[in-house]
Amino acid sequence: MKQLLFLLAGFTCIDMAVAQKGIRGLVNAERRFAEFTATHTVKEGFLKYMDSAGVIFRQGVDINAMDTYKRQTASPGVLSWEPVFAVISASGDMGITTGPYEFRLKPEDTATGRGTFFSIWRISRQGEWKVLADFGTGYTKKAPEQELRQIVLSKTSSAPGLVEEIIQLDKKFNRAIQEKNMGAWMPFISSDSRFNMDAQFPATGMLQIADAMQKVPAGLIIATKTGELSAAGDLAYTYGMVANGPVKNNYLRAWIYRNGQWQVIAQTLKW
Repeated sequence: MKQLLFLLAGFTCIDMAVAQKGIRGLVNAERRFAEFTATHTVKEGFLKYMDSAGVIFRQGVDINAMDTYKRQTASPGVLSWEPVFAVISASGDMGITTGPYEFRLKPEDTATGRGTFFSIWRISRQGEWKVLADFGTGYTKKAPEQELRQIVLSKTSSAPGLVEEIIQLDKKFNRAIQEKNMGAWMPFISSDSRFNMDAQFPATGMLQIADAMQKVPAGLIIATKTGELSAAGDLAYTYGMVANGPVKNNYLRAWIYRNGQWQVIAQTLKW
């Protein structure tokens, strides 16, 4: 009997690990993160789901999430969110999610805070999805309802990308934003790109993104800090500092290799 129970427990663990894989596993991980946090505290949620090397952003600086939340006192309030967009590498080891969030002092209260989250995920050695980077924007009105959109990158389009290549592309993209040069940044976006801009609803598609980018203040300084690639070399994320005069903030960006070129599929930019 004990041997049977042991075998059943082993099969259960295997099933859980398998369920973690793929785009469904990525989306379910985000939803479990949200469900756990809504019924516990923000501190407990982030300590459970962030990678040990995962970062969050504060005033132009990237900081280790685990260290930060361990030092914080758990505060009251209910943070809830739902993914509406997800992308996963052909290698299945890295993915991104984004969608609306709301904050309430109590579950029955009206939301006192709203915005859009953006998370970078990676599969751990234990087969669990963990958040590598998390950054969001805020706005006041309720975001429009959206259906979940998913992108699974194709193995046939995978490229042996290099981090150094992505860093250089990221710097080029930042220069184009700083110079408000639409002709330079437009080739890097696509019809399904999503941009989360400071104090605005997410911009989706070329026309909305072009309009949102026109609202970026002149004189921004945007500096790339670092980035990382998926095992397939087809999905990458980059982040860095944004300076608007004396005010410092951050950006987080996701790149995909598709149709023979690198594209910015999602970003959060705050100033």
